[in-house]
Amino acid sequence: MKTFRFFAILLLASISFQTTHAAIIVDDGDPNVRDLGVLAKWFEGEFDNDEQLWVESRSDWWGKADEKHGRIHATHKRIKADSIGKYVFYIEEYMDDDPSKIGRQRIVSFESLSEKKPGIEMKLYFLKDAEKYLIGSDTHNEMLANVTMDALFGLDGCNVIFQRNGQQFHGSMREKACQFGKGDELRYSVHDMVVSEKEYWRVDRTFLVKDDSFFKGHPNSEPHKMRKAKVYTCDVSFYEKAYYLPSDKDKSYKGLKVHDQGGTAYVLNPVDGKTYFVQLRNKEYPFYDLEDSDFFFLRFKEKEAQASTALAFAEPNAKKIGFQMNWASAVCECEE
Repeated sequence: MKTFRFFAILLLASISFQTTHAAIIVDDGDPNVRDLGVLAKWFEGEFDNDEQLWVESRSDWWGKADEKHGRIHATHKRIKADSIGKYVFYIEEYMDDDPSKIGRQRIVSFESLSEKKPGIEMKLYFLKDAEKYLIGSDTHNEMLANVTMDALFGLDGCNVIFQRNGQQFHGSMREKACQFGKGDELRYSVHDMVVSEKEYWRVDRTFLVKDDSFFKGHPNSEPHKMRKAKVYTCDVSFYEKAYYLPSDKDKSYKGLKVHDQGGTAYVLNPVDGKTYFVQLRNKEYPFYDLEDSDFFFLRFKEKEAQASTALAFAEPNAKKIGFQMNWASAVCECEE
């Protein structure tokens, strides 16, 4: 009898384990579940096309003057908004390295296109009281914490459909589906995107419905090529005499936030009355076919000067970088 009970217990335990294990790996039939998570992870963060502008500013650049791109810095902040969706983001972009020049604000939600069709749909929404959601506003966090569909509005046909292509997601609007304007200026949007682990490329163009002629956007459809940025915390100090000889005129700036895709922080030196800035760049140097041609550097420069005051170099993605002179110093450390 004891032997029978022992085997009975083993059998029940085995059935229980198999049932529990099966529940964990249940297939819900949606082919996009995994890609949804990957796309959301890659889409989150800060992005900037400073590298692209650096290439286009060279005297040997191959393009035309009107094909140069403007500077864009994009922040994609994931938020909790269950009434809108599971993968929801607040998007804010500013232009020309100036956070006050807001170029775009959106709420977007990623959803599976269909349980029977591979693909992910990005639903685009505009904000009714957009200024209250700005990152620099006092109401930013509160507004995002309470955002619902009542605070949003959209345009029919303007969602973006993503398909995975290797280690990238390619997204586009349906052909001529996103239309707006009136009369002769009725136009449709072409909104193409590429998202990868470290890059975010986007093309925005509009065409007139009446004859498909180009209306606005980049003339040759070359995308804004933004790279994912890492944020560093920087401390900058100025000294009247030297760093080892304290003075009442010494000045230190602590906790400055600077990203590594051409981000800058401006500081005033009270000793000479001039403004300086610290800039960080993680560069992928495109002109040499060498694995070790990439580098990370810190630039310290007087705002109105032509040449840099100091430069510091390090391996790509270094955790810390800095310099020390008798009258000034700076150190930046990655937050990740």
